Amino acid sequence: MIRRSRETMIFLLLAAMLSVAGCSGSSSDGDPDTGFLSLAVSDAPVQDARQVCIEFTAAEFKKAGSDNQTISFDPPAKIDLLAYQGMNAAPLLIAEELEAGEYQWVRLAANAPQGGNGGTGAGMNDTDCLGEGSYIVTADGAVHGLFIPSSAESGLKLNRGFTLPVGGDADFVAEFDLMKSVHAPEGLDPDYIMRPTVRLLDRTETGSVAGEVSMALATQADCMPAVYLYNTGDEPDDNEDDAETDSIDPIASAMVVMEDDGRFLYEIGPVLAGVYDVAFSCDEDDPLANEILDYLLSADNPVEVIANGQASADF
Repeated sequence: MIRRSRETMIFLLLAAMLSVAGCSGSSSDGDPDTGFLSLAVSDAPVQDARQVCIEFTAAEFKKAGSDNQTISFDPPAKIDLLAYQGMNAAPLLIAEELEAGEYQWVRLAANAPQGGNGGTGAGMNDTDCLGEGSYIVTADGAVHGLFIPSSAESGLKLNRGFTLPVGGDADFVAEFDLMKSVHAPEGLDPDYIMRPTVRLLDRTETGSVAGEVSMALATQADCMPAVYLYNTGDEPDDNEDDAETDSIDPIASAMVVMEDDGRFLYEIGPVLAGVYDVAFSCDEDDPLANEILDYLLSADNPVEVIANGQASADF
């Protein structure tokens, strides 16, 4: 009887240990029903600006069939979007643990009210975002508050769903198109207004297009050189909506920048892998100006962008 009791006790102890091990989950790095999300922001730039500083205060995620999940930034994340062009991006979240599953949208909250104190204490020579709120520093050094109409209520809503795998990772970038987003309408002075055009992209599915523009093109009189990206086969159109015709706008753009060695370079990214046409223009309001179709044909079109790669197109 004594031997059988000891054997029984050993058996029960081993069974209990196996049970505890089985209940501890399949991963020691987090809840087995969660995944890890990284989110960054970057910019397709705007002309005539030295800084575009946005003060992000929170990120909200809508998971199908669940309550919204909100992550507040304490302190707020103050980011100069002009400092993050091409494939450069400023991180908002790094491997943040969230419930795994299907998400319907992402919303970024920002401190950008009308008539606020955005840019208080900022100046022409600043390299970091200073002061309060969101603001823009124009090329002449003037500081203007940046008003985002949706910031007080709905925030900057990115209407793209995504899947966060169980125990896995997801890595996204919110790409702002400032050329389409930032304006200085009459009656709003001294504020500028931003109606965000933002794309949420999976960074594992994106690449870039880069190249060189000849000095003859980039230094034309009154030229504000920029390069635009179109789906191949689309005929370039201007950036303004036309009620009478179907407008085909560029899907991404970049300014042409003179480097220290005197070359004029650009980089468009991130963009989803695919086949595209690129076009050059001196006029940010009308890419058709300056015989853009001739410039489009002179580039290395079409170009193929592969994930984590860089295509080349020169003018």
